[in-house]
Amino acid sequence: WYQRRVRGLKENQKDIYYITGENKETVKTSTYVERDKKHGYEVLYMTEPIDEYCVQQLKLYDGKNLVSVTKEGVELPEDEEAKKKFEEDKSNYEGLCKIMKDI
Repeated sequence: WYQRRVRGLKENQKDIYYITGENKETVKTSTYVERDKKHGYEVLYMTEPIDEYCVQQLKLYDGKNLVSVTKEGVELPEDEEAKKKFEEDKSNYEGLCKIMKDI
């Protein structure tokens, strides 16, 4: 099962993202999960009491790091389309930012 999940990850998803919680409904509606899903990343829901202990001990699976989406400072990899959009937005708002800076 896990091998199938790892093979199904987006090409630029270098880590396995997970979230722990009391039940599936709680973790499914988490804002952390929404952010990752919006970018198309898979998030592993861990709802069993033993899961928290397991991920603390098992830091790596199939060459991929296990990363909690609730951890502070988690950065998602950007795909080429997102980078391109960011650069376009940056150039579109460059003039406005300069004006705001001068005020």
